[in-house]
Amino acid sequence: MNNVKRLPLHDFHLSNSAKFTTFAGWEMPVSYGSSVSEHMRVREDLGFFDVSHMGEILIKGPEAIDFLNYVLTNNLNRIKDGQAIYSLMCNDNGGVIDDLIVYRISVDEFFLCVNASNAEKDFLHFQTLVESFECSVSDLSADYGLIAVQGPKAINFLEELMPGHFSNISRMHFYKKEIWGETSYIARTGYTGEDGFEIFLPVSVLSRFASLISSSSLSTDTAWIGLAARDSLRLEAGFCLHGHEISEEISPVEARLLWAVCLEKEDFIGKSALQKQLEDKTFGQVLHYEVMDRRIPREGSTIFFNENHAGRVLSGGFSPLVKSPIGTAYVEGDFLKQKQSPAWFAEVRGKLLPIKFSKPVLKR
Repeated sequence: MNNVKRLPLHDFHLSNSAKFTTFAGWEMPVSYGSSVSEHMRVREDLGFFDVSHMGEILIKGPEAIDFLNYVLTNNLNRIKDGQAIYSLMCNDNGGVIDDLIVYRISVDEFFLCVNASNAEKDFLHFQTLVESFECSVSDLSADYGLIAVQGPKAINFLEELMPGHFSNISRMHFYKKEIWGETSYIARTGYTGEDGFEIFLPVSVLSRFASLISSSSLSTDTAWIGLAARDSLRLEAGFCLHGHEISEEISPVEARLLWAVCLEKEDFIGKSALQKQLEDKTFGQVLHYEVMDRRIPREGSTIFFNENHAGRVLSGGFSPLVKSPIGTAYVEGDFLKQKQSPAWFAEVRGKLLPIKFSKPVLKR
């Protein structure tokens, strides 16, 4: 436990009855009571997430856009100042080193939000590659915290709390603003499938902002949401979690994320490997499923087609919306043509539970 990091607001969450777990090297609030209630609060109202474990990296310089177009799969020329874009960062073999959101401040300045478990690795990866480009890489992870306000009522809540800061921001757009004299970033992005905002704040004002939203007459003590609900929300929405649906062994082709890959770009790391994989047409795929049982297959459980080993579970959990277990699985290429068959099963403690492949819950 000595190497486990704590959030800047750890004591604040402790005072709000948070239960903690270790995730990506951090001691994180897993729930503040009932994770199902927290989940439904975000779907129907709004909730607050402290995700200050996430990493922040600044790329700045005249060749910043060229550098990012080389190391990332998406095309940074597709967005303008004040816009954000989802992208992947691949290795030479096409595996995913990380997935991230890129915020374009200007043509020569980009703010990146990367996964907590990969933040140090990503920064070192960037440092190794940036030597050939006229730009700099700065790790801002220790300087910034991140609070997300998500749910259908998030916009009204935040606009009433801090008028003029939120209503003019479109989806996948952001503003760079001064909040209490500190440079902050307010983005209409999120990881729940609901409308909402992610607010990047310097650590010096993070506690003030958390107290402000918590003490508002528009919120309640149960408005804070833990990691358990965050995971079930993203599963229902069909969002990937690095190390599960994507990894250095699972490519964007297999994860069905080609919409975040621009193969028309002149070159980027992993491009030739992804093109070869598409040409071979033997790759497996990441699929979403629902379990026809109350038991939940967990990561690593075997997927069977009839009696044949056909894949493995990547993520699994309970969906409060459909009131049944859901999950994702990597299905081997030889079995993909049979994915609509009723003969699919996930193994749980020696029992074969029937599953049905389907779209993510929020996309049905």
